[in-house]
Amino acid sequence: MRADTGCDGCAPVPGVSMDSGPEPDSDEARLPARIAVVDDDPISTTLLEHRVSMLGHQAIAEPDPQKAMERALNGDFDLMLLDLNSPGMNGFEVLRQLRERESTLGCSPLPVIAITGYSSESDRLRCLMAGFTEQVSKPIHAESFELALRRTLVQCVDGPAGAASSDPRSDADRLRATVRRLADVKPPQRSFGPTVMESFALRSQQLIEAIRQAILERDAEQVLRSARALRSSAEFLGVSRLVAMCAWLEQLMQVQRWNPAEQALQDIEHEHQVVLAILFESAR
Repeated sequence: MRADTGCDGCAPVPGVSMDSGPEPDSDEARLPARIAVVDDDPISTTLLEHRVSMLGHQAIAEPDPQKAMERALNGDFDLMLLDLNSPGMNGFEVLRQLRERESTLGCSPLPVIAITGYSSESDRLRCLMAGFTEQVSKPIHAESFELALRRTLVQCVDGPAGAASSDPRSDADRLRATVRRLADVKPPQRSFGPTVMESFALRSQQLIEAIRQAILERDAEQVLRSARALRSSAEFLGVSRLVAMCAWLEQLMQVQRWNPAEQALQDIEHEHQVVLAILFESAR
């Protein structure tokens, strides 16, 4: 199931889907996967284990999120189902710590599906913006759960499709579609749309500044961390040109090629300005 990533125990980089879309048609989605069920509610755990097993995968119950994190870093799982109301700390904090540990170890992020009792569009977007691969609402519906699982497993095999060959027009179309989706959120969640765009603008600029400073200081680890975080935000918006540029910078940092990295940063800055222009123009 797991592709070779060059890091023992690390999962391939997943794409981030923005809509339900057609059902994935890859045979790879049907390969047995080791799926962690991180939920302290025995009834919910049993139900999720049953759903996972019915789809032909191996369910591994781990109610303690801290232990689940350690096992994930050891390569025990191909995918994690994480209840947002995890004991001790909520799912967002679990994901944040997991991503930090993965970044420190140089691992690609494990796909994590958020399991939550909230089902509004703003809740889904908040989960995706936080870095979850997918979000599934309780009570669990068999069809939507299967689709989310299959879609995530296909992405694990295929990776983010088309990043290198993307053209500016397709990126612009995806951005405008994202803005329209945010605008369609019904009150009282309507204010979440501008918050997402403003948050991206602020956070992405902070990450670019961190990359610039790290290049000046020849701090390859910090460049990698910031580039990965920026790539994750770009994947959320569907801007694959920026995704590809961040991925290229990450490759340069693996071998610490500093002069090409400076040019890569210039390209990222230019593309970032294009993204912001389209994003806020579409929001008007």
